[in-house]
Amino acid sequence: MKVRDPVCGMTIEAEKAAANGTYGGQTVYFCAVACQRKYEREHAAGAAKAH
Repeated sequence: MKVRDPVCGMTIEAEKAAANGTYGGQTVYFCAVACQRKYEREHAAGAAKAH
């Protein structure tokens, strides 16, 4: 299954993703661990602003 890395926009195969995580009940796939870390930093900052 092809998925899109939400940080850099790269299309990757879900099975070959370098990293993935579950956010808000949805699995998100990343081409690199660096993209996952960036997503988590930005996601956490956005969640903190929402409160």
